[in-house]
Amino acid sequence: MSRRDYSEDTLQNTTASFLEKELGWQNTYAFEKEDFGADSLLGRVSKRESILTREAMAALRRLNPGLPAEVYQEALDQVQAHDSTKGLIQRNEEKHSLLKDGVLVTWKEKNGRKAERRLKLIDFDKKENNRFHAVREFTIQGNVYERRADIIGFVNGLPLIFIEMKRQDIPVENAYQHNYRDYLDTVPHLFDWNALVIITNGHDARYGSVSSGLEHFYRWKRLDEDDPEPDKHSPLLPILLKGMLHPFHLLDIVENFILFDTTGGSTQKVIARNHQYLGVNRVIARLTSQDPVIQKEVADGKLGVFWHTQGSGKSYSMVMFVRKVRRKLKGNFTFLVITDRDDLDTQIHKTFVRSEVIGEKEECQPKNAAQLREFLSSNKPMVFTLIHKFQYDKTKKYPLLSERNDIFVLVDEAHRTQYKQLAENMHTGLPNANYIAFTGTPLLGSKRLTNQWFGDYVSEYNFAQAIEDG
Repeated sequence: MSRRDYSEDTLQNTTASFLEKELGWQNTYAFEKEDFGADSLLGRVSKRESILTREAMAALRRLNPGLPAEVYQEALDQVQAHDSTKGLIQRNEEKHSLLKDGVLVTWKEKNGRKAERRLKLIDFDKKENNRFHAVREFTIQGNVYERRADIIGFVNGLPLIFIEMKRQDIPVENAYQHNYRDYLDTVPHLFDWNALVIITNGHDARYGSVSSGLEHFYRWKRLDEDDPEPDKHSPLLPILLKGMLHPFHLLDIVENFILFDTTGGSTQKVIARNHQYLGVNRVIARLTSQDPVIQKEVADGKLGVFWHTQGSGKSYSMVMFVRKVRRKLKGNFTFLVITDRDDLDTQIHKTFVRSEVIGEKEECQPKNAAQLREFLSSNKPMVFTLIHKFQYDKTKKYPLLSERNDIFVLVDEAHRTQYKQLAENMHTGLPNANYIAFTGTPLLGSKRLTNQWFGDYVSEYNFAQAIEDG
């Protein structure tokens, strides 16, 4: 065996073993061991199949028990559907919606009534109800050529993870340029369901989405925000595997930290960066904490200060926070996003529109102070405004707008938007709201007024870390 074969084979074996022993994945080697048919090694009928239909059908039955056989088959037909008239990103977005929200099926019950239901493909609440299966040397047939992938990670039979490996003396960029891009061209249907693309040489490891250029393949360096910068000699692959492919983290990423941003007729698939994932989850953990001290602070409306340095994607962090609260916590929430400049208000609003959190024509930007008060007195799900629209007659007390405790106030660049009177008006009008400050600048000064309004730091991603992360 050549040194090249040995090196890549060793890395592949080590990675699969890590997934199996450390993270609980099933591990199968398929090359020259796979036969075909319902009772075969993987249950595939042919090399063209990118989905493990036997596992997908078993998951449909396990997660949605008690339905007629034809209902499961209809759902599986939708799962297997591949519309070659659509581009990869469009197909991937449609499949991602099915992952998150389920497959809509209709059927006639015995009494003749029409029944309709969304069937789960994944159980996001109980990871133990899902099957995580890493297949090494997975052969896939395209229209002309066939390819053999190093590792494909299947969840309930769906190919969510693609891992391309190189030996350690070859730059990781080579895996992107010479292998992964070739797969996109020759076997594009393998990526219809893809959630994460991972390229690695064992030491370096990066992840991206099916729309990511090489410059948007990132490293996952920390399992906790307080972890130090990894030593330059430490391999990054184990950190990425623990941080992204542990079943708990993978399901969280798929459900809450992937979004599709459409602008100028082009759609980009965005996966949270390491600091965004850790930061947003710190806020969620604060919201759901059982610690009496934290519960008291949250009850006082202080969710904390989210300090992520300039250019680190705070708008996306806001989107991910809003989407996760809506999906994982119970309530009819209102989110109020505050800025202090028209251009920032427009920019953040557009990010939420492009990510399809709100509709393009949805009325959520009040024209003036009076309309803002009207919006906040109702139950609008999203409101974007300038802090200046909290102005009011200085000779009168600002009116109570809502006593609801399920309003979240996200204040952008909070170090400069908390003008004393305007901020006081906001707190007077919304006394029971939950306030979180987003800022790209550390809070300085003896009074640290921002901390008084919002509490202490809940997440920090500083300039030095951003430089290290490129």
